[in-house]
Amino acid sequence: MNLSKASFLALAAIGWVDGSLQKPEATGLLRAAKEAGVTGADLAEVEKATQNKIALDAVDVSGLSTWDQVVTYALASWLASVDGVVSSDEHESLGKLGDKLGLDKALRTRAATAANDIACLPEGGRPERFDFQKLIARLKEKLPQVASPRAAT
Repeated sequence: MNLSKASFLALAAIGWVDGSLQKPEATGLLRAAKEAGVTGADLAEVEKATQNKIALDAVDVSGLSTWDQVVTYALASWLASVDGVVSSDEHESLGKLGDKLGLDKALRTRAATAANDIACLPEGGRPERFDFQKLIARLKEKLPQVASPRAAT
């Protein structure tokens, strides 16, 4: 899985929507960023976004490919549910993220379903256990039309 810093800043913004980014959410977000190859100053910026509130409007996701948009939305769906509840504010923010990413409702639904499929695996809902590689594989199954050649990584 390779995603840019922008994806993870958007994810942090989703996590902050309910007023606080809980430790399990921050743990999952940072683990995902590291697995996605975010390093150095970019990783430090993501880590800062887990400690200090960031607004979705402040994040530029315009350079993301369609595949990266789908993966970002799937991860946001998972992150919003890590604490066990998707609040109405988080649900609304997922809609705003989907709009900002330019994803139609069908792509959003399939991306969220793929994330839920992996979260439902034994201990898959726990940030330290969520299998990001299985998420990528599941997204490729559900959305082969948008899977990029680099999606295999």
